[in-house]
Parts: sequence; structure tokens; C-alpha cells
Amino acid sequence: MNQCIFVFEFITGGGLASAPLPPSLAREGALMRDALLRDALDLPDTTVLTLHDTRLDLPAHPEAERIPVTEAARFDAAFDAALTRADAVLVVAPETGGVLAALAARVEAAGRPLLGCDSATSALAASKSRTARALARAGIAVLPHYTDPDTLPDILGAWAVKPDDGAGCDDLQRLPDRAAAAEALRAAPGGRVAQPWLEGEACSMNLLCVRGHAVLLSVNRQVLADNGGRITLAALAVGDIPASPAHERLAERIAATLPGLLGPVGVDFVDTDDGPVVVEINPRMSTSACALRDATGINLIAATLDALQRGRLPEPATPRPQRIVLAPAREAA
Repeated sequence: MNQCIFVFEFITGGGLASAPLPPSLAREGALMRDALLRDALDLPDTTVLTLHDTRLDLPAHPEAERIPVTEAARFDAAFDAALTRADAVLVVAPETGGVLAALAARVEAAGRPLLGCDSATSALAASKSRTARALARAGIAVLPHYTDPDTLPDILGAWAVKPDDGAGCDDLQRLPDRAAAAEALRAAPGGRVAQPWLEGEACSMNLLCVRGHAVLLSVNRQVLADNGGRITLAALAVGDIPASPAHERLAERIAATLPGLLGPVGVDFVDTDDGPVVVEINPRMSTSACALRDATGINLIAATLDALQRGRLPEPATPRPQRIVLAPAREAA
């Protein structure tokens, strides 16, 4: 029996159809879209749908059926048309502004199987501070988050300030001290958090989750660039770090704490001498997951369908390291 899979990536799928498209976002979006289309098209007896912002190059996989989005006013109709035909839906969108949670809720309301985290968990994970509190209550090591500039603890060294609902390194500042962090919070009241800059290696991990369980697919190095205090992600070394028992325990504890996590999930963390410390959770496919098929041979969509339908996770495989270059690193942070 033929099935229809709707693969939606927000940037390339018309989510910003009437707004400028930053080249870096368009490139990362295309990487994720094309990786998912490849996986979906490899499924037997499957029709694959996607939305396409007509300002961008066509997907690398022309076999997928494209619904064009030419302007923002047409986006909702195009998304709903794809939902009507879909037997299952995978959504990749930023958590910022509740976008991911809102799209997940639309899929749920339409009664279509969502190959990703439920809307409630997506809404929780959109807030770095709420996520940190939930994980901390479960005894998971997390970076502390502060929002009141007048009560920042007197911690020496650099600080980070960023949006509470940002995605990845979005608008991440590295500031020299507590006073500068407090000033940055005052300059943009509400919606931003400050954290002490934790010494250690910036890393991420890719999980596949279902019903409170997770399999750890890869542990990755993050190459950060510091451009005058603005931190960006310059490259990813996917599968470059051997998974340790501490990493595996962390993956399982995160899934148990947030049982609404389903399918591909990204976790940013700092590897310290005392073990991994969670920075944030991406309740969706992240950029590093684009390399998972080549690194592990695992088809993310097939594995997510298997997890959803049978509660079964794939066996972990030792990754073959892959590198994704996103932008020139002028200065490693």
C-alpha cells in the first residue's frame, strides 16, 4: 500500500516567504531538507511531498513532489494541502517564537501522525530556562540560566547572553564579565537569558527517541567562531567523539525526563572534566543530523516510523566521522 510522507523544512518550505532569506539559514535548511528527502524517497511504496520557497534552488531530489510557495499569504493553504494528503508528517522548524510548537499542533489537530516531538514538548524545549529547570529537577547537570540583571551571581570570567527561545547559536553573545552580561540583559528586557561561560568543549549529540527511551546516534564536536563577541557555529565534526557511558546515560535520562520527545532530537552540551553539562535541547532534527546517514547508515525517517509504530529503536552503530562546514571560522571560541 502506497504511503505519503510530508517532509517540511521551514526555511526552504516558505516559512519566510515574504521576508529576506539569510544565506546561512537557507543553506542549513537545504541541507536538512535534502537529507530528509533522501531518507523518505528510499522508503518503498512512498510518495514524498515537500513545500518549496520559489526563490530558492530546487531540492537535490527532484523525485519529491513540490508544492510551491510564492508568498506568505499562500503558505497556510500549501501546508494544509500537504497535510490533507499526508499519512505522516516530519516538521523541521525553529523553536523561536513558538513556530515549531505551533506547526506540530497543526499536524496533531489534523489527526496526522507526527514523526517528531509533540507540540507540548516542543513548546517546553523552546524555552532554554524552562528546559533547564525540568532537567535539573531530574538531577541532570545543566547550565544555570538567569534573567534578572540585578541578581546575577558574582561569578568571575566570561558570560553568555542569548534569547531564551533562540535556536542554536542564534544571537549568542560572549561577554567579558558579569557587569557586561547585566548590561546586555537591561538593553533587551525580557526574553533573554544570561549564563556563566562554562569552560570545556562545545559538543552536541544526536538522539532518536520514543516513549521515554533514546538511542545515541552520534556525539559531535562544535567548531565555534567568535566574531567580536558574536558567537556562530562554523563547523560540525559529526561522530568525531566516541560515545562514552556518561553520554549514553545522559541520552537515556533526557528521554525519560521528556517522554514527548520522538524521532530525531539534538542536544547541545559542554563536555567538562566533571562530565557533560546540557546547554539546550533541540526537539527536532538539527544540522548535524544531516550527516547521520553517511555516518551510521541509519535512515532517520525509516527509524522514526519504526519507533512510532512499533516502539523500536535502531541498534547504535559506531559512526564514521563526517564534517559539515557552515561558515569560515575567523577565531575559534
